[in-house]
Amino acid sequence: MLWLAIHLPQLSLEALGNDNAFRVVTERRGARRWVVAAPQAAAAPGTDWGAVQVLRPELQAVERKVRAEREAMQALAAWACRYGSELVWEIAESGIDYGLPCAMLWIEIGASLRLFGGLSVLLADFDAAFADTGHCGSRGVAPTIEAASLLARTGALEPVIERAQLTTVLSTLPLSDLALPPATLEALSSVGLSRIDELLALPADALGRRHGPKLVDHLDRLLGRRPDVRARYRLPPKYQRRFDLLGDVEHSEGLLFPLQRMTRELAEYLRARDTGLQEFRLVLTHGRASGGKPQPDTVLELRLATSTRDADRLLRVLREQLARTPLPAPVRTLRFHAERFVDPAQGQGDLFDAMRGDDEAWSQLIEKLVARLGNDAVTALGLIADHRPERCWQTRACDALMTTSTRTAMPPGHGVANPWVRDGRLAAAPAPTVPGTVSPLPPRPIWLIDPPKPLPNAPKQIGTAERIEGGWWDGGDVMRDYYHAELHGGRFWVYQDRRTDAWYLQGIWA
Repeated sequence: MLWLAIHLPQLSLEALGNDNAFRVVTERRGARRWVVAAPQAAAAPGTDWGAVQVLRPELQAVERKVRAEREAMQALAAWACRYGSELVWEIAESGIDYGLPCAMLWIEIGASLRLFGGLSVLLADFDAAFADTGHCGSRGVAPTIEAASLLARTGALEPVIERAQLTTVLSTLPLSDLALPPATLEALSSVGLSRIDELLALPADALGRRHGPKLVDHLDRLLGRRPDVRARYRLPPKYQRRFDLLGDVEHSEGLLFPLQRMTRELAEYLRARDTGLQEFRLVLTHGRASGGKPQPDTVLELRLATSTRDADRLLRVLREQLARTPLPAPVRTLRFHAERFVDPAQGQGDLFDAMRGDDEAWSQLIEKLVARLGNDAVTALGLIADHRPERCWQTRACDALMTTSTRTAMPPGHGVANPWVRDGRLAAAPAPTVPGTVSPLPPRPIWLIDPPKPLPNAPKQIGTAERIEGGWWDGGDVMRDYYHAELHGGRFWVYQDRRTDAWYLQGIWA
């Protein structure tokens, strides 16, 4: 196995957002507050916050949020799934410098080397992609988890491939680089040990009796003599993300920046699970209104025309929805929920991929109209299994059935979804050539008159009759003979009621 470890020293700050130029993450230990994370050159982690205020009064202290750190690590783990399927991450208290958090992420990349074409290509791709995540960190590559994390913390960029090389590479590192309790490091230093090779030269039995079995276990896992049994991370079956804003946001434009980050993390989660999303929910938690009364949450239920995992498309739908949603009070928290996943709509296109481009443009147009006008303002036509023309269709919500690929895939002669629409009329489809297939229905006009208009006389008929009988099961029994007819220079669709011999006009060809 070959592990790539990422050390994230600024995770406590990065988990709160990117607008952190003048913010310092602090945590209370006892009666005093200490700096946990800060921008570079602003304050050193482990420094007393009171001393920092004297030297840098422009800095603002923000309390550490462990939950935000864990969610940021889960989002980064979903991003890292592109390099390996075995993931381990942890946020541990180092025990040094007043308990600074140590955030580590490990990726098993040994199984992905052939996919990327070698270790050098994989690391180059990783470095370029990691720079776009918004995180600051250092990496290390080694055959064991402990060795990879040690190289990542020390900033050693040269990877170690073989387990036999570990002793040689680690021998030159100082003893203080080991992730050991401060009391153990102090005891080892008191007997004159300063480098890792000096510690490895001592007998394991003597070390275990003097300093306990945890030290020997740590060295065995460091060199690969004992397996590392840390639990592997698995992506959750549902996506839930919460983002606490650092201040009250009164306008929807101020929510777009954190929503952009959340949609990107969601897209990485969907790619890691190799799935897509068609509906999701965004919950806005408000503070108190001007009158002092607490405001209920604003819940936005969003549905896409087709499933996707494109972050820009998700953000575009959210922007349109927020533009027409009034905020009753300032927003303090954003919560993202996605529970139902479907395969992304990515079919096989032709040589020039023209059909796929038409589908995507049509779907995005429908999404924009629904988000801007509302679900009730945009509807589509759907089919019902009924031969009576006035009852074979219904209105429904716009969804995946409205895509061009679905329209062209429907069988010929089925109402408004017939693919042979030309100039406002349904042309007759060619007869099927495969034995056993059902013959297509005669052409139908798109413009139907409801209710049908009685005619005083029988019109001039064109062609043979098409007989339609049905409706006995719901009390709307009909017995009709349909014809094409010419009236006043136009072409119409008429029928004769076989029970009363009366003539009616029901359709018009454009």
